Amino acid sequence: MSYFNPERRKRKSPLPLLILGSLCVFALYYAFSANQKTVPVLPENAVKQHLIRWLVDNPESWPAQDPIFNPAAVKRIYERTDYRLLWFDNYSLSDTANDLIKQLTAVSSGNHSSMVGYRYHLGYFDRTLRDSPQRLQMAAVLDVLLTDAFVSYAQDTQLDKLKPRSRPKRDVTPVSTLETGFRLASHRVGRQGSPNPSGRQYFRGYNRADTSGNSRYRRDSNIDRSQHYSGSNRSSYRALPRPSYRSNATARQNNTRFAPGGLPPRNGYQRYLRNEGGMPTVGRVPENSEGPYYPGNDPFGNDASALRYELDRYRQIAASGRWRPMPRGPAMTIGAKHPHVALLRDMLTLYGDYRGYYGYGGERDKFDRGLHEAVLRFQERHGLKADGIVGRETRKRLNLSPTARIRIIETNIRRREKLPAELGERFIQVNIPAYRLKYVENDRVRLSMKVVVGKPKHATPEINTRVSRVVFNPTWTVPRSILVKDILPKAKADPGGMQRMGYRVVNGSGDHLPLTPKNLSAARQGSYLMRQLGGGENILGRVKFEIPNSDEIYLHDTRARSLFSLTERGYSHGCIRLEKPRHLAEALLSPEGDWDQWRIDQLTVGDETTEVRLKENVKVYLTYWTAWVDGQGRLNFRPDIYGKDGLSANQF
Repeated sequence: MSYFNPERRKRKSPLPLLILGSLCVFALYYAFSANQKTVPVLPENAVKQHLIRWLVDNPESWPAQDPIFNPAAVKRIYERTDYRLLWFDNYSLSDTANDLIKQLTAVSSGNHSSMVGYRYHLGYFDRTLRDSPQRLQMAAVLDVLLTDAFVSYAQDTQLDKLKPRSRPKRDVTPVSTLETGFRLASHRVGRQGSPNPSGRQYFRGYNRADTSGNSRYRRDSNIDRSQHYSGSNRSSYRALPRPSYRSNATARQNNTRFAPGGLPPRNGYQRYLRNEGGMPTVGRVPENSEGPYYPGNDPFGNDASALRYELDRYRQIAASGRWRPMPRGPAMTIGAKHPHVALLRDMLTLYGDYRGYYGYGGERDKFDRGLHEAVLRFQERHGLKADGIVGRETRKRLNLSPTARIRIIETNIRRREKLPAELGERFIQVNIPAYRLKYVENDRVRLSMKVVVGKPKHATPEINTRVSRVVFNPTWTVPRSILVKDILPKAKADPGGMQRMGYRVVNGSGDHLPLTPKNLSAARQGSYLMRQLGGGENILGRVKFEIPNSDEIYLHDTRARSLFSLTERGYSHGCIRLEKPRHLAEALLSPEGDWDQWRIDQLTVGDETTEVRLKENVKVYLTYWTAWVDGQGRLNFRPDIYGKDGLSANQF
């Protein structure tokens, strides 16, 4: 009989219904649980527009209070990753990001207000990560600062800046100045028969051949650290005659060596040579030293007549009709073969960078060695990275028409004519668009260095003034705008950390007061000032050059050394940050007395402030030259970083 015969099934079993119901209940439960644990997926390219605006189109729109210390490196990283978040797993920080923050916190010893903590944005991370980022823009800012902190940490780890005592020892170390002149400890000593098997009798100031047990450095450290130095020598050391700049430069040009008994080379240690007993002394190079200062001997140039000659030449180029702009195309470098190469060759020939004697073997569209050299010359004249690659920035400079360049040259002729025809026997020139300082004596550039100038919203003004004082371990009185916007919020959040960095409230009597809520409130209201004491944490660094002016601009050292590796260096609030402030101090003070590298290095340690007034008048010219002819006769151009030329094609 069939199973479906109704006569055989008198009553239906409830078991199948119970099983089916149970399965439905379990399915609904697991679906609800899975839905509760689902992480929202970050939309594709959700933050791309923010990153492009901050890093490429308009860096001034950066919304965070913490700056980006490595903008070029950060920009390259996000370009290669198509402007996506790198440290987020959808809407949450990734494990890699958390590990990075833990490592950075360990490096800074948990002190978010220290310089290391500020460089790694630990204070920002601490404030932001108390709650999860609620907006995509906030997540994008956090991601950029994590990338910037990672780059800074990678640089510090590579250069071993965090632990300077563990740096690998150098093979050549200044150790002694004997009668034969200044000596260097190197492997040559061992080859001359030294009993020391390593080949170095002197290493880091220790005499390995000395069996007396007294192998330490010996130096008379009795230095007068009074508040104001005079021209007289009050120290107890005996100094050898100091050579002039000109004698040293002439000796180097003639490839001559100083004979025994003659003037030693200018190495920064030649004058503090013998102690009171007449024995030679040896000194350790301080960690903050910039090394020996050797004056340069390049011609200065930069006169208006040379600019007028170049103006006539560019007028002829414009009238000839031979100039053609370069169309868009791929980046080109040596070895490339492209129709644009022939146009590039013609353009550089017109500008004078490509010389006819290079030749190109009949292949006009092949990027050869001669064209590579011409591109390097063009890039150097325009302040670009001299890599021989014709990319976007080089194309932009190439496509600046002769008519536009004529207008730029005319503008800069007028700027040059506003200055005296003779700038003086000794002067400092800072060319703001070139991000460079030159110290000139008798029309020869004795010292040249990179500088950081004011960002566009805090533009460095054009000033004609002089150097009045050199201050070692300077204090910094915080300007009102920076005080209210930046310093007071940090002092309120972490008064102990800011106090360890040397910040104090100053009352009307000049007394230094602690950062209590009452004193901070008075500073906010304008009754008190805020000042940072001299020392390693001071924002002005270790050296400041006072130049009287109504804009409160001065030249000074800086702790943000990484900025000097950038091509575009507009990051300050108007003051000029110097790459080599100790060398400039030595150049300015040497003609006024017994000043050398060792003495300056000793004044830039600790926290005691020392002021030195200059007797001789040294002029300072803060100029805004976007076109000039240098001492080699080369016409240089720079972008109009502040928009003063009124020509948008020459701006960033």
